[in-house]
Amino acid sequence: MDYLEQLRPYLKQIVKYHFWLLAVLMPLVLVPLAFTADAKLLREIDTRQAEIEQQIESVDGITRYQAAPGSGFEDFGHPQQHWGEQVEGATDQLRRGVLKQWMQSWDEQQSLRNWPAELGPDFITRVKSLRPAGTLPTRLLERYQNTVRRLVRKLPSRIDAAEEMSDDASGAGMGQGLRSMPRSGFDRHAEGSTDQHTVLWDATDQSELYASYNWLTTPSTTQVLLAQEELRCYDLLCTIIAEVNKTATGSHDAAVATISKLAAGYRAAEDNPGGRNGGRIQAAQTGMDGLMDMDMGMGMDMGMGMEGEGGRPPNPRFGASGAMGGMETMDGPPDFGMDGMELLDEDTDFQLLNWIYVDRDGTPLSAEDVEMSPDTKMTHLVPFVFRGEVDQRKLDLLLRTFASQAVPIDVRQIRINPEGGLGESGEFGSSVRMPSLRSGSMQGEAGTTRKYDLDVELRGSIALATRPDPEYLGLDQAGNDIASPLADSE
Repeated sequence: MDYLEQLRPYLKQIVKYHFWLLAVLMPLVLVPLAFTADAKLLREIDTRQAEIEQQIESVDGITRYQAAPGSGFEDFGHPQQHWGEQVEGATDQLRRGVLKQWMQSWDEQQSLRNWPAELGPDFITRVKSLRPAGTLPTRLLERYQNTVRRLVRKLPSRIDAAEEMSDDASGAGMGQGLRSMPRSGFDRHAEGSTDQHTVLWDATDQSELYASYNWLTTPSTTQVLLAQEELRCYDLLCTIIAEVNKTATGSHDAAVATISKLAAGYRAAEDNPGGRNGGRIQAAQTGMDGLMDMDMGMGMDMGMGMEGEGGRPPNPRFGASGAMGGMETMDGPPDFGMDGMELLDEDTDFQLLNWIYVDRDGTPLSAEDVEMSPDTKMTHLVPFVFRGEVDQRKLDLLLRTFASQAVPIDVRQIRINPEGGLGESGEFGSSVRMPSLRSGSMQGEAGTTRKYDLDVELRGSIALATRPDPEYLGLDQAGNDIASPLADSE
């Protein structure tokens, strides 16, 4: 107690002057604490800034890796060090799978790529060993020029039709009023007729096809290869027609009775496939109104073709008539005259690619499109058209036969009673109906009426595999465990 009593005066002084005492003591305590906290905060900021800089450096390292693909991610501290190898391995496996399928398609079409024996063993050996961008000797090119027309003349016999090919295809132009009526058509069953063929193939259409292989100058290697590719498509179409008619005993019970048009490649290309650009539905007109509309349509399309607007690009194999392609939209053929090989300019081989292939939608490809499109590197989609009279009871058989070939065939359009067909009166789609070549009152060899015939038009594309090219897929042939497709070129 005495001790407390002694301290009491001092406590009173402290209480009395506590403000001033605290004013002196607080800075002495708080200032060191503030410096300590500030230093800790600065260290935390430095630590976080270092972490951010490390992350930025990692991102920059990935960017630098793209410029130096030979190095891996290990040097940059990437958390997924094997990611690049895994992606590259998966990509390489995908490339190999594509190449395998490409080679399989190529092998499945081997029989279609056989060259005719008429060309001679030396020609066949040389062309089979031909590498990309290679050329054939002039003597072999001239041999093909002189032989190919004999090969074309054999096509009608493939389907048991009379061969009526002529050098003069001028009747295929505008002046031919009844193009769809062959020269021998209405006399087929006349008294004393000796025509006993199963199929009646329009003679004008045959002549158009024949004239397109009439070359007055020595063809280039590119022209020979493209022409043979087209001829293989014709051979395939004839094979299909012969197959659907194989059980027929004559024209009276054939599935395909008549053919008004059989075309592939440039002749089959359609500026407005399937009416994708309009005009899919048209009202039928008869009498003078129909004839007037036909004349107006002729004038409009002729003008478009002449001026090159909406028409087909020129193709040297088919003469300067390529610019007349506007008429093709109304099923009028271009002019396949004797000047079919007249050079349009110096880059003839390049122009040979105009409109011989189509894309997946059936739109014709120009030469520039063929060069740029990745789709044409693996597959050539060759357009085709078949138009003729078909027994409607066997139309499904015809379609199944198209679908069952080793070569993929896409039938994209089926037209019944198309304009310009066998029952039409004129080239440009008049609706004035004429007697069909075989239907109605026409009698077959067995004395039966072909009352089930329909005018049918089929349009589509034939998918021809191209020569497999590992380098195009980014594969190194030397380090590839897949056998080289170039070893068996054709």
